[in-house]
Amino acid sequence: MKRTDYYRPSYSSLGRKKRVRKNKPLSILKPILLFIIFVGLCYGGYVLATKAYQAWQLSQAGKWTAEKVSVSGAPAELAGELQAAGQTYLNKPFSVQDAVTLQSQLTTRYPQLKHISVKRGLLSSTLKINVSPRAAVAKFIQDNQEKLLDEDGTIYTDPHPAAQNVPLVELVGTVPTQLGQEYVDLIQSALKLKKQLAFTRVQFNLENDTVKMYLPGEHVIDFGPAKQLRQKARRAAQITGHLPVNAPETYLLDFTYFDEGKVFLRQKAH
Repeated sequence: MKRTDYYRPSYSSLGRKKRVRKNKPLSILKPILLFIIFVGLCYGGYVLATKAYQAWQLSQAGKWTAEKVSVSGAPAELAGELQAAGQTYLNKPFSVQDAVTLQSQLTTRYPQLKHISVKRGLLSSTLKINVSPRAAVAKFIQDNQEKLLDEDGTIYTDPHPAAQNVPLVELVGTVPTQLGQEYVDLIQSALKLKKQLAFTRVQFNLENDTVKMYLPGEHVIDFGPAKQLRQKARRAAQITGHLPVNAPETYLLDFTYFDEGKVFLRQKAH
């Protein structure tokens, strides 16, 4: 007898259709788009490198020429003057040494500016002048002229002082071009403690290096030697904010022995 083999499908597979995977036609849009982006990046890099090389060649040859001036960071009242100073160099060769010279001239002419930078544009023909003004913390009068003290202790003049709303100090003795940081610390600390130390003026005696602060009502705080002034100001604010009932009508707060941990509250001599 001849034996015949045959396949008998299972019940679970009956009625199911075999999925046929369809091959999607390849899209040519994506490769074209990537190619265009690649070409654009290459061209942009080439243009940038060409301009940079040309600018470098001009700078090395000393043939860089300014076609316009850009001023940044200057107060409104100075922007025009700085612009005019830079425009004198337009349409003529401008070397690195010219930039150094102009920067030095502007530094001397405008002491109220803390930082002045003069640079040539690397990829442009723009002469760039960037400045930052000083921040005054106090003012004083010397030889009938108002002068200012900034946060670094530098003494300078400003032809536009109207906007400088800072306290008045008195300097006794020869006035240097730079004050010690201790004096600046005292002013900044006293301003933060204005409620307790509502002073009318501060006296810096540069001859014996001592400091006094005058309050309304003819009260005086004698800080003694000009050291630890920030700590002394905080201590003075604590004392004046909690004066005893029997405190003198006009008192003198004496910090002469502050190093020994002593502060004396005395009747001010008339």
